[in-house]
Amino acid sequence: MDMPAAAASFGTEALSANRFLSLLRKSFSAHAIFIAIVGSYFTAFCFLLRLRPDVPVSDLLVTSLGFLVIAGIFVPLSVFFIRFYHTARYVKPERPIPALLKDMKQFLINRKRMANGLPIVLIMMICMYVFSNIKSSIPMLNPYSWDVYFSDLDRTLHFGAQPWEWLQPLLGYGPITLLLNFNYNLWFLVTWLVWVYFAFADKPSELRTRFFLGFFALWIIVGSLLAVGFSSVGPCFFGRLGLSPDPFAGLMAYLHSVNEVLPIWALPLQDELWQGYIDQSVVIKGISAMPSMHNGSALLYALAGYQVSRFAGRILALHAFLVFIGSIHLGWHYAVDSYLAWALTLVIWFAVLPIARWWHSTAAQGNFDRALAAGA
Repeated sequence: MDMPAAAASFGTEALSANRFLSLLRKSFSAHAIFIAIVGSYFTAFCFLLRLRPDVPVSDLLVTSLGFLVIAGIFVPLSVFFIRFYHTARYVKPERPIPALLKDMKQFLINRKRMANGLPIVLIMMICMYVFSNIKSSIPMLNPYSWDVYFSDLDRTLHFGAQPWEWLQPLLGYGPITLLLNFNYNLWFLVTWLVWVYFAFADKPSELRTRFFLGFFALWIIVGSLLAVGFSSVGPCFFGRLGLSPDPFAGLMAYLHSVNEVLPIWALPLQDELWQGYIDQSVVIKGISAMPSMHNGSALLYALAGYQVSRFAGRILALHAFLVFIGSIHLGWHYAVDSYLAWALTLVIWFAVLPIARWWHSTAAQGNFDRALAAGA
């Protein structure tokens, strides 16, 4: 390449970079509402640490780098599944693999999507940092004390028997337990798929804003504030907490018997979480039952999914239902953990709608919308 051509190429690249940085600045302004919410969450956490210096806290830099490493794996993986569905359902090419790879490349180099999504990644990183620290500190902030009450409430609401006892004749077979455990673990991937789908949308939308308002409200209010207030360990740890009689001993005995034949991944994870509870030096820790974030967030994904398409909503609703059944059958949650989480999720989902509509009428959002439309 001759010197004039090289200079022209460099100038074009510099101009493109400047346009992207301009777009990114407008994007951060358009995401100010989420920055304010999560920033307040982080500030409140710092204030808590001043009041309770005995509460252990993980290193922000190390945790953030860990999140970015995980994001480096799960964001492309999520994009793969999202674009695979798009290609298979709508494009239907003769050569699907080359078409999918081309589609993914175009998706990942789309500067509008990147400008729209990168602020959410950073906001998410801070939110999950605070959430993980609060969850692991629950027994120090408020020692576990609600399990007997929730166990008794479950029995009262379910006609004198624990919910797992009602479900056992239907679900008490090894292959069914394995499938429920698989779906329960799938929640982690579903979480990434849904938030990545909305984060890297080609343009802002009222639905996208509504989803993230609901998402952050759920993790802050339900996953942090109420989790500390209703400090509880859940059925799988009922006996380990020294509570007696243990109405879940039969359930745990069944799960261990199945685990001798088929892998029930919930059991080793429960062991690791308990070890983290009794030994603060263990990395994996954070036991919390009420309210159930698994169930609340799964319902949120289904509600948002129905706004995207009926098919997505039905798939996510089925996933949410199986998460609910699995949370009881695997000993993670009392049924009332889910009932409260569902009720709060519905309240949040409808409460944030007028806020999302208002935000889309603001100047910051309008400036970003116009910049995206202009491609600059």
